[in-house]
Amino acid sequence: MRRAIFSRLALTAITIASFVVIAPPTAVADRARFEVDSKPMELYAASVPYALSIPAPNLYRFEVHQDDFGFSGDSKNAKRRSEFVSKGERYGAGSTLWTSFSFVVGPAREPFNGGSKQNIIHQWHSVDTTKKNRAPVVRVELIDGNLEIRTESDQKIKGGPQSVVRYRAMRPTDGLVHNLVISGRLGRDGHLNAWLDGNQIVSADAPIGYYEDDNGKAALAYPHWGLYQTNVKDPSVIYLANLEWGTDSLSHRIKSPRPVKKPEDGWK
Repeated sequence: MRRAIFSRLALTAITIASFVVIAPPTAVADRARFEVDSKPMELYAASVPYALSIPAPNLYRFEVHQDDFGFSGDSKNAKRRSEFVSKGERYGAGSTLWTSFSFVVGPAREPFNGGSKQNIIHQWHSVDTTKKNRAPVVRVELIDGNLEIRTESDQKIKGGPQSVVRYRAMRPTDGLVHNLVISGRLGRDGHLNAWLDGNQIVSADAPIGYYEDDNGKAALAYPHWGLYQTNVKDPSVIYLANLEWGTDSLSHRIKSPRPVKKPEDGWK
């Protein structure tokens, strides 16, 4: 039986596997605080019981429907979300950030096939102070039937930030576990690597981040996982598992990902 762990009700401190609720949610974008990979996280999601559940240890099921606004600006921006946001370290120019996780596309997948302009399942968000609403400096999307990895930076093209698709190919098979490892050196002299199911799919010199902020002194990125989408009619479900990140190498996960236990009632 899937266990929903998010609702309007105040939550007491509980532990489910490595997932720890350490504070109750608040109104509007009810935000429960957690620990994942022994690091602080916060849930940005609408106040609905299906937004997040844990069907197996270290396996997180995110679901969004039309008008599931998880942040104050979502309605205005025609977005919806259910996502984890790191509340820990921010990473700056010259740092190499590693992230590793597994994903399974659930049966509610129509927005991933077309009609939705944005379907981010993992992103390295920019660290914004005065400038707002900038694109993630690295993002992983399921869009128009494809898996796509894109970077953003202050390298100018036609007067605006540079957005570059680093990988685009048909989405891997739905209903099966797939493993993704990413490493990126942040900054003007950046480099991006990515491996899907043990095979390298990206190796590119790639400026990463808005490194002109504060004359290059500002932090550039911190990770999110979950669903951040255009507010379309059809619902979406994504399973994400074994989230890991930091500046310590995760290269061992390329060929040896952590196991993912299939839920007793299947991928629903």
